[in-house]
Amino acid sequence: MGREISTAALFVFLVANLLLQSAYGTTYTVGDSTGWGIPTGNDDFYDDWADNKIFAVGDVLVFNFTTGQHNVAEVTEAAYDACNAANTLFTVNNGPARITLNRTGEHHFICAFPGHCSAGQKLNIEVRSGGGTGPAPTPRPSPSPSPSPSGRTYTVGDATGWRVPVGNDDFYDDWNDNKIFHVGDVLVFNFTTGQHNVAEVTEADYEACNTANPISTVSTGPARITLNRTGEHYFICAIPGHCSAGQKLEVEVRNGNRTGIAPTPTPTTPGTPSGTTYTVGDSTGWRVPTGNDDFYDDWADNKEFGIGDVLVFNFTNGQHNVVEVTEAGYDSCSTTNAISTVSNGPARITLNRTGEHYFICGFPGHCAAGQKLNVEVHRTGTAPGVPGTPGATTPGTSGPPGPGANSASSAVATVSLALFMYFSSALLF
Repeated sequence: MGREISTAALFVFLVANLLLQSAYGTTYTVGDSTGWGIPTGNDDFYDDWADNKIFAVGDVLVFNFTTGQHNVAEVTEAAYDACNAANTLFTVNNGPARITLNRTGEHHFICAFPGHCSAGQKLNIEVRSGGGTGPAPTPRPSPSPSPSPSGRTYTVGDATGWRVPVGNDDFYDDWNDNKIFHVGDVLVFNFTTGQHNVAEVTEADYEACNTANPISTVSTGPARITLNRTGEHYFICAIPGHCSAGQKLEVEVRNGNRTGIAPTPTPTTPGTPSGTTYTVGDSTGWRVPTGNDDFYDDWADNKEFGIGDVLVFNFTNGQHNVVEVTEAGYDSCSTTNAISTVSNGPARITLNRTGEHYFICGFPGHCAAGQKLNVEVHRTGTAPGVPGTPGATTPGTSGPPGPGANSASSAVATVSLALFMYFSSALLF
């Protein structure tokens, strides 16, 4: 009898384990202990690593690399084959990078540093709708688009998708009516690559359908854009004639509830998830300082920066930019191994990790003349839309399980207990 009870208990444990595996994705460390780097003596190292693994939606890839020496970029199949990093789907410059697999099909990752991809630092995987490592995967439910702490997902234009509207120039304004968007929500723009794109622009450029200086452009569909700040966001298709024909969308993003009633404004406390916005240099903006090489150090004095805070660099396009660099790059005013570069002003940069951050202007002579800023981020927290940062918005980054994870684990525990009691009673009586 004791052997039979032990067998029943083992069965209950196995069932509970399977349920737990289905509730959460699997985390894979790319390259295992080798990490993400240029492989030595085997150009197919990462292909070999991926062999016999079954990847599923919700799984997480962790790319371990030293910031400034490597990065990880998702690219199209053609760019992967050609080791072309000119038009990445997204790039993560800070290691370790955690990337959540959020769609089925092929995913292609490379290191965008010159020569690294061609030397074998590239990974191609296929993602299925259900999984776990081993034989044929058990199908798992697709992620629900219902409201959650991580945000709600909206498909722009619903079944119509993102295209030039027919017979109604206000189609996307009508679609937007009665919707309330919040920080962390995701807009999905469904379009055919090469026929459309989606560009975020300023209000003036939105009104004029001007695509000369977009804030950002995504050329590969479907495009998933996370709303990572409050206020107005303006999106257009940058293909000539499309915006003026009505392929444009304006949304207002709030912090607050989802009841359909405008939330009551509350004071922003530094260090909260909504973050504090700082305009670098205040009214002076981001430029070569006059008569004071320490102008930006003085500006940063007595300020306490935290994760989720936003730095706004106001500058004229073509005259300045803002480059995040390593400490060595900051001290030597070198952009050789820049972490990131933003060329369009105003640039909004979310502080997504604790520690020192170093920013310079990459135009020759500007940094040496004092156009440089060093800030230290003290407080921990969760920045909205940071690709886990990874995300930003990034396209797909992950973090610790939210409240939904607790309910999932509770359900697993309940099922396990019920199964245990059932088999125990059956065997005893």
